[in-house]
Amino acid sequence: MGAVDNVLRLLRLYQDHEMIRVNQVAREMGLSRSTVHRMLATLGHHQFVEQDEFSRAYKPGPALVDIGLSVVQNIDIRALSHGALVNLRDETDETVHLAYLRGTDVVFLDSVESARVVRTGARVGRLLPAHATAAGKSLLAEKSDAELAALYPSGELSAPTPNAVTTLDELREQLAEVRRLGYAFNNAESEVDVVAVAAAVRDKRGRVRAAIATTAPQSRCDDAWIKDTAAATVRTVRELGERLG
Repeated sequence: MGAVDNVLRLLRLYQDHEMIRVNQVAREMGLSRSTVHRMLATLGHHQFVEQDEFSRAYKPGPALVDIGLSVVQNIDIRALSHGALVNLRDETDETVHLAYLRGTDVVFLDSVESARVVRTGARVGRLLPAHATAAGKSLLAEKSDAELAALYPSGELSAPTPNAVTTLDELREQLAEVRRLGYAFNNAESEVDVVAVAAAVRDKRGRVRAAIATTAPQSRCDDAWIKDTAAATVRTVRELGERLG
């Protein structure tokens, strides 16, 4: 625990300093230069810090910056999107979710449940395989073939239910359809008896920030439900995107 504590204390130095030096860290933290060197070398290996070419001081690395930006963006989009989720829930009378992509999974940031007695539940904090969810497929559809191959190097996919695709080739076919339609569809692929439609949220710069999914029990999801709910979901993500910088 002492080593972890020292690393966290070192990273917090960036709150007050644009760059840090070995002597400075050793002095402020009361550690030896050799200990500080080892800590910075480990952090550098994982891209949490990087050494400036000219001053040889250490500045925040891309991994640390990306994590910080991701946290801020996720907090920002959750706060900005909650009202949109409520409105979409009221319009469709179904449960709606906000999710983002983490590797080959989707993480659910927020949910607003339907008031119906028979409904799908909230998923806040849950991780589900992206290829088996509407939210995940709407986000994977933004990836190139090379990016998809890197995410699924074996070409084999897990099957949470019998309806889920199990190969990358099958997934690519589905993603092509997502791009054509402008929304994704999930027919009981991640959970039995749960159907969903979803669309990606793009900010004003065209960057994909998250996805909004509308879910319902399979028993009431006919073709008309899919068409109407997809239209409402797509309209919601477009309106939300206009509010995101």
